[in-house]
Amino acid sequence: MTKRCSVDFIYERTLEILISKKIPVKDAKIFLDSMLYADLCGISTHGIRMLPIYIKKIDEGNFAFDEIEIIKSFSAFTVMNAKNNIGAISIVKASEMAVTKAEIDGIHTVFLRNSNTFGSGLYFVEKIANAGLIGLICCNSPAAMPAFNGIEAMLGTNPLSFAIPTKSYGNIVLDMATSVVAKSKFSLAKANGEKLEKGWALDKEGKPTVDPDEAIKGLVLPVGGFKGYGLSMLIDIISGLLSGSAFLSDVGKFYTENGKCMNVGQLVVAINPDLIYEGDFKADMDKYIEKVRKSKSISGKNIIIPGDRSKKRKLENERLGILLDEMTIEKLEYLYGQKMRYGSQ
Repeated sequence: MTKRCSVDFIYERTLEILISKKIPVKDAKIFLDSMLYADLCGISTHGIRMLPIYIKKIDEGNFAFDEIEIIKSFSAFTVMNAKNNIGAISIVKASEMAVTKAEIDGIHTVFLRNSNTFGSGLYFVEKIANAGLIGLICCNSPAAMPAFNGIEAMLGTNPLSFAIPTKSYGNIVLDMATSVVAKSKFSLAKANGEKLEKGWALDKEGKPTVDPDEAIKGLVLPVGGFKGYGLSMLIDIISGLLSGSAFLSDVGKFYTENGKCMNVGQLVVAINPDLIYEGDFKADMDKYIEKVRKSKSISGKNIIIPGDRSKKRKLENERLGILLDEMTIEKLEYLYGQKMRYGSQ
């Protein structure tokens, strides 16, 4: 069962806690904003439900908050060392570097090593698009998918996100895993007492399963079969191996007791259309969207542009409050030391 909870209340209480943990205020706000943005856009798997485990890891000294290091930098690319920072904090700093360089050179790529998972990519690519640039982010992740025809976890669900600005219609955005679903959905289904969809997972013996417990111990399947498998491998190579990070089954897990950096590899690309395109790019993006919208659709259906659903959810959740399950509410109330406020309270 879920309830709508006050975003303002969660923001205020969480920021107090993060600052009390000696996290710099700017970094604490980035981290908090990224989680709440996921909830607002309906991606609750990467939202504020993750806060209690993050606080536990912070208390245990599992993250460092040192200044991110620039290892090498050229006009085309920069290599940075996240130095085991929280993933949301380091990816924003890498994105800021990509934007600053792309504004001058037209396009810039940042490779980030020694990082940790950043959750949903939407918040980060939208920051790039809100600066007027095209943003693309991808990263590798702990092994959860087999090689094609295999039954051993070799590749992560390796997400890819992009955002493209327009003049009048907001950003075109996509945030996707290269698996048919993010593996975190297995835990969410378990928490909600739900079965999985067919075609999502294999058990540890390589047999199809809809049982979330068996899926958690087993494997998630790639989106589009061999195509998703190949895309996941590409992301693992260019964001993991090429950046000097861990790759394949050597990527560390988030839920671990050893306290080590996951050593996730991340890649950020910022493209400045104003330097590349001859004309008004954002105005022509409006025309692009309008042409797609006017294309023939299935009877009774509307044409959907990437980002439509997340924008709709965001407007609704900003007005009514974010949806949280009872277990998450209980954990947050324990952490805050007071009862949750609901709706727009």
